[in-house]
Amino acid sequence: VMGSALFPLFKEIFKNEPNPAEFAWRWVSIVPAVVAFGIGVCMYFFSEDSPKGNYSELKKNGAMADVSAASSFRSGALNLNTWFLFIQYACCFGVELTMNNAAALYFKDQFSLTTEEAAAIASIFGWMNLFARGLGGFFSDKANAKAG
Repeated sequence: VMGSALFPLFKEIFKNEPNPAEFAWRWVSIVPAVVAFGIGVCMYFFSEDSPKGNYSELKKNGAMADVSAASSFRSGALNLNTWFLFIQYACCFGVELTMNNAAALYFKDQFSLTTEEAAAIASIFGWMNLFARGLGGFFSDKANAKAG
């Protein structure tokens, strides 16, 4: 999604270079990484670990049990729901990656679009996933509250 949104902008910025598309794709890869790193640093310094507070303070006050990483991993790995969700997500994410990678090429070849036009249309699939994931989680929570 980010690449499809930023590529036309960077291609325009580098239009005077010998191969603007090559420069644009390199920058499209760098900019989201820098933004994500910056957000990660801000979250580390300016947010709490959970809605109840920081884990170190919760453990110190006795509000949270001190559980080892190995014990926590073992508990998750032995849970059947974990494996069900792992398989389900692996299948869904595989389809998403395939669509994100192949859709722009398909639109470019089949409909004689420019790279920018094809990428913009293909990015609609990625933007749709933002809403589908949120709604899927919402409905999953509602179903879990009813069915248990």
